[in-house]
Amino acid sequence: MEMISAREFRSNQTKYLRKARQGQQVILTSREGNFKIEPVTDRDVLVTNEILASLASVKAHLKGEIDLPNAEDIVF
Repeated sequence: MEMISAREFRSNQTKYLRKARQGQQVILTSREGNFKIEPVTDRDVLVTNEILASLASVKAHLKGEIDLPNAEDIVF
């Protein structure tokens, strides 16, 4: 694991992004808090796409375009 300051990251972004892509943990420390730099994975993209699709379904339901099951029907 490598901890770096925001200033160091700004000066050498490509270096630290490559390290993260290679699987090394890179932690950025700043006055705003600490942040882990890591690449987006296929799993992250999949979850994001599923959330966006669900949101689209809910919006269509609220517009009366499609019928969705009641939450109680899903849970119980």
